[in-house]
Amino acid sequence: MEDILREFIVTLDTSFKKLVQETIETAGVSNLSVNQIQYIQAIGKLGYPTISEIADSLNITKASATAGINKLVSLGYAKKTQSNEDKRIYHVALTESSQTFMRLNQQALEDYVSFIEHLLTVDEAEQFKRTMEKLIKGFYEKNAQ
Repeated sequence: MEDILREFIVTLDTSFKKLVQETIETAGVSNLSVNQIQYIQAIGKLGYPTISEIADSLNITKASATAGINKLVSLGYAKKTQSNEDKRIYHVALTESSQTFMRLNQQALEDYVSFIEHLLTVDEAEQFKRTMEKLIKGFYEKNAQ
C-alpha cells in the first residue's frame, strides 16, 4: 500500500505541476512565482477580498499578504481599491491577465477531472469519490491542528 500511495502522490504531483506550468505559459504569466500564483488563486476564489481575508485564506500574516499583493499590483496582475467606509481597508481584484490565467487554470482542472473520470468505471469512480472525501476530511482535520 505504501509504495503505490507514494507513486500515486508523486505521479499526481508531477502531472499537476506540468498542468500548472502549461497554464502559466498559455496565459503568459510565466514571470510569476509559485507564491504569487497562490495569491492570484486566493483572490479568484474569494472574489473581491480584503487583504486580511487573503492573509487568512493563505494562513499568512497581513504584512506578508500586503507585500505580496503590492508586488502583484506593480506587475499588473491585481488592483487595490480603498474602502469608502474605512480608509484603512483595501479590497483586491484581479486584472484581465490574471483573470485569463484563472479561466485557463479552471479549464485545465476540469480537463484533469474529466481525464480521471474516463479512466474509471462508474463503481470505481464512486469508490474513488468516497476515498477522496475521507482523505480530504483527514487532511483538513490535520491542518486545523
